[in-house]
Amino acid sequence: MAERWFFALWPDDAVRDALAARVRELLPVGARAIHPSDFHLTLAFLGPLAPDVLGCAEGVADRIRAPELELELDRVGCFARARVLWCGPACPPETLPALVSDLQVRLATCGLAADPRPYRPHITLARQAAAAPPGSEWSTPIRWSVREIVLAAGYGGPRPRYRVRRRWALH
Repeated sequence: MAERWFFALWPDDAVRDALAARVRELLPVGARAIHPSDFHLTLAFLGPLAPDVLGCAEGVADRIRAPELELELDRVGCFARARVLWCGPACPPETLPALVSDLQVRLATCGLAADPRPYRPHITLARQAAAAPPGSEWSTPIRWSVREIVLAAGYGGPRPRYRVRRRWALH
């Protein structure tokens, strides 16, 4: 499998551990949990990239100026067609879609087209999930202070399958 590149928010250890604990509590029968080291919130999926386009994408991130984010992961759901169990913020801060939009506009200069679907911030928790567990809101949200964005790639083989190439601070 070729490397599949993406920009993302990458949870710190505390957020990752909290997510892993929640997955253990709500994993539907037959679902396959994502490796905790692979938890991330995608900002822009890039796919396989030639070296020059990868360099251009890194240059885009070098020029991004965005504030730190405070996320509350308080909602769980299921993308039925994809059979993906996910969590995310019920009310994302306005700065999150603004960051995604800025990335998409700048990535277009590298020849990378934006995803035409509406942006739905989420973290994939499990695959092969037929449905979400009852109750879509978590009574106790997981609070996440996001201080950076990352450029990562997905690889085939044993889990974890995602590796961070570079990090950029938000400020």
